[in-house]
Amino acid sequence: MAKHSKKIPLAVIYGGDSTERDISVITAVQAMKALKGTYDLYPLMIENNAFYFVEKADGIKSYIGGNTRKKRVYLDKDGVFCAGALGRKDLFKPDCCLICAHGGSGENGGLQGYLDVIGLPYTSAGVKASAIGMDKALSKVVFSSLGLNVTRYVVVKSAEKPDISAVEEKIGYPVIVKPVSQGSSVGIAVAKDRGELEEAVTVALKFDERAICERALTDLTELNCAVMTKDGKTVVSELEQPLSWQEFLTFEEKYLSSGGKLSGGGRIYPAKVDGRVREEVRAAAVRAYDGVGAKGVVRIDFLLDNTDGTLYINEANTVPGSLATYLFEADGDDYADVVKYAVDDALLRAKTQKTAQFGSNVLDVYGKSSANACKMHGKIL
Repeated sequence: MAKHSKKIPLAVIYGGDSTERDISVITAVQAMKALKGTYDLYPLMIENNAFYFVEKADGIKSYIGGNTRKKRVYLDKDGVFCAGALGRKDLFKPDCCLICAHGGSGENGGLQGYLDVIGLPYTSAGVKASAIGMDKALSKVVFSSLGLNVTRYVVVKSAEKPDISAVEEKIGYPVIVKPVSQGSSVGIAVAKDRGELEEAVTVALKFDERAICERALTDLTELNCAVMTKDGKTVVSELEQPLSWQEFLTFEEKYLSSGGKLSGGGRIYPAKVDGRVREEVRAAAVRAYDGVGAKGVVRIDFLLDNTDGTLYINEANTVPGSLATYLFEADGDDYADVVKYAVDDALLRAKTQKTAQFGSNVLDVYGKSSANACKMHGKIL
């Protein structure tokens, strides 16, 4: 168990513009319940491209029916404030932001980039690792470059007529089709012939401008684990084995059949696999995490081909449901412990982050020299 120091102000950021918005709300409510008394919590919900301070955020019912009590706020380097007729009114200044926004700009690096610009520390992976994790096509390129196995795939775009023949020639059937930048199994389907493939691609392209078509394994074991930075070191969790009666774990199985838990429906934890597979998965997860420069808690999903024993990395979730805290239970760390490690690491990064400093007299030279000065319409600027 981690030792918890004095309470610090923590902004819990959730909501957003993705298909996973409701899941994000549940993650945030879970987090605030688990962290009550450990931090001074300030709920910030993203809605319609704006931030809102939620005045009553103590349960799921607060968000049903459009009756959420909230007020529009703004964030800058000095904290969170609201604007009115009398000017700026400061509300609070968080020491750190706990990101619970799944998908969309909350997970693809957009939110992270904004927080970087205004100088607020946050618990998730940074812009680069977030963008890689969210883009299933880009992540395959990066993971492959790290020496990790990825399934065969073809990317099709909505701006052009999908080349179904190329998918058939390179992959064959069955094929699993996914929107490139969506999560929670939204828009995913398995195709076993051309008709199903054309339909699956059409559906996937309704959720994204690109769809990725991958070889679908017919005899597989799904294995997930989480990686985080703890006391400056990369640590990896025990494995879980999600269970599904379908060809892939659906949205309904993940979130609607688990009694309100975001750890999925059926699962085996710790996973019942032999030691060789366990260590191969954990080593691959660390390689992926460190290779993309990830921070915070990242859940990394794998597929084990039972026909030949090949392990494939499937995807990395940089803002996972329930923040993947449940995967560290076997190590004796509870929800608050895992969040504390993420917050501590975020604060340490903010203190030690290097910023480029380069003294230059270019403007002085250009300002004093008419020969070298910048000109526009014949005039020296």
